[in-house]
Amino acid sequence: MQKLGWVKKFVAQYSHLPIYNLAFDLLKEFYQRVPKFSKQYKYFLGGRLVEYNIEIIRLIIETNSERDTKKRTNLLKDLGEKIELLIIHLRIANELKQLGQQKSYLFLVEKAVNLSRQAEGWRKSTK
Repeated sequence: MQKLGWVKKFVAQYSHLPIYNLAFDLLKEFYQRVPKFSKQYKYFLGGRLVEYNIEIIRLIIETNSERDTKKRTNLLKDLGEKIELLIIHLRIANELKQLGQQKSYLFLVEKAVNLSRQAEGWRKSTK
């Protein structure tokens, strides 16, 4: 059996970040909720929510490992844009009644807004 020490070391580089943990928790929520979407919306709208969230996690990891300030700023700009797209799609899912109760939407959008705030704080501290 191959040792996985390098995996733990790699994951340790970003798993301590609150923004990463928040995005990861949000992704778990989507994986639990999207299968309950109606067939009409499950694959496109639900798929987009998962897709955007995975892209957000990728951008967090990439930004954390980037040392060039200009590139890091651009990555954080992209991160902010992806989070905005996620929030828009969450609103659409809510208006189409795919998230269940209103408090489900509020719970998810609160997490997404917290992601946005953390990304903005990260961007400001990078300058």
